[in-house]
Amino acid sequence: MRNKLSLTFLTASLFALTFAARPANAQFENQKNFLGAHIGLSGVGSALTLGADYERGITNVGEVGPGIIGVGGLFDYFSYGSSDYGYSDVGSWTYIDFGVTGMYHFVLSDKKWDPFVGLVLGYEVASWKWKGEYSYLNSEYGYSPSAGGFTLGGSAGIRYFLSDNWTAQARVGFGFYILAVGVDYKF
Repeated sequence: MRNKLSLTFLTASLFALTFAARPANAQFENQKNFLGAHIGLSGVGSALTLGADYERGITNVGEVGPGIIGVGGLFDYFSYGSSDYGYSDVGSWTYIDFGVTGMYHFVLSDKKWDPFVGLVLGYEVASWKWKGEYSYLNSEYGYSPSAGGFTLGGSAGIRYFLSDNWTAQARVGFGFYILAVGVDYKF
């Protein structure tokens, strides 16, 4: 499943870079939407994260300082295996994160760049599944623990406009992912 999602993400990225790349004169704007996919590195188990993000501009330049505020949502999925002191594959953790975002976008004279910082308030669900010789615990005893809770994260990043509608993005953060790259479509 993860390999299919990674292949889909890479195909979409190559499409955006190959067919949509042309001179751009765009930037983050009020009443515009950004929808995208990203791949990243989680802060838990150094797992690869796959995710989606959405953002919409809600203020104009000058209403809250020299930038623009955007609000949106974020979804991330990642899973990784765990071993029993390195001897065998005992099971795997799966994490599903979703949240709301608030970002402040800095307006630059070069309209191809969109730097931003912000916060993410989200909910994280973590679950454990036994594997191998311990897998009988999943069905026989119904033992597959899970937990969930609210989390606060932060993010700083930059978008680069490949065209008026396609952007490449890079983010660093805490709470959801520590590093992510992706593409967004503006509409």
